[in-house]
Amino acid sequence: MSITVRPATPADTHTLALLLNSGQEPHFHTTAAHLNATLARTAGHRLISEQDGQLTGSLSLSFPDFHPQHVWVNLCTHPDHRDHGTARALLDAARPAITASGRTRLWTSVRADYLGTGPDLEALGFREVHRTFGGGFRMTDAAHPPTPADRLEARLAQAGVQLRPAAPLRHDPRLAALYAAHHADKMTAEPTIPAASPTHDDPDTLWDAGWVAVRGEGTVDPDVVGLALPERSRLDAWNAVLLVRPGERRQGIGTALQARVCASLHAQGLTFLNTAGVGRDHAYLGVLRRLGADIEPAWLAFEATP
Repeated sequence: MSITVRPATPADTHTLALLLNSGQEPHFHTTAAHLNATLARTAGHRLISEQDGQLTGSLSLSFPDFHPQHVWVNLCTHPDHRDHGTARALLDAARPAITASGRTRLWTSVRADYLGTGPDLEALGFREVHRTFGGGFRMTDAAHPPTPADRLEARLAQAGVQLRPAAPLRHDPRLAALYAAHHADKMTAEPTIPAASPTHDDPDTLWDAGWVAVRGEGTVDPDVVGLALPERSRLDAWNAVLLVRPGERRQGIGTALQARVCASLHAQGLTFLNTAGVGRDHAYLGVLRRLGADIEPAWLAFEATP
């Protein structure tokens, strides 16, 4: 049976929404109305495949400015057509648009628990480039604030480390020096988890929810040894900065700082703190799990040459 590939039309969107939703996590589920609006904005960037008049697969292309050498590909195939050349036919039909873009790489990502619902990406020439994780702290119940770290803070205080609000130290050279020396320690997975900002004073920083760890407060030479700064995002807030000086790590400073940030955001009425990160960042994952963050299955990113 031959495979027909053509641009999607509004007549396809009710069935197409069901197909797409079968292969992606609920957070990204779509509707026919949303697909119709997308088709109107990006004509020709969504293809569908058919056999005997039945919808068997879909491919969409996007060209993000923040990833200028890559075309983002979203491939979806019907369960009965994952091994019948459908995905290859869709990719082949998309090549003229990919070539015309001048971009030199293809990119796609799949959450680990949905890998089995789509085509074999490696058979299509894709290779895995990194793994990241999503998730965060859901702070929707006023009666149940985020997990505190009172005993941990008391232990740190006995060791000479105090936690203080970050806002009064916003322009302190000690805070700037800590950030300048160690912001590049952040594990990255471009473009999903970008590098830290070159400066700590971003316009979106929520300073009234930020915290610092100070060693030797009240002594002649106190020092800032840890910093946690959230930023505004479309999902309320995200963890922009969580860093501890290397010689001060493995004492619980990062955990205590994160707990304070969550409590501050909760007190301000924010309901979600996005804590996405790199899958190999075991120290950060440890902080999040100790405080009860919801961590999603890994996201796998794949790259290919057109």
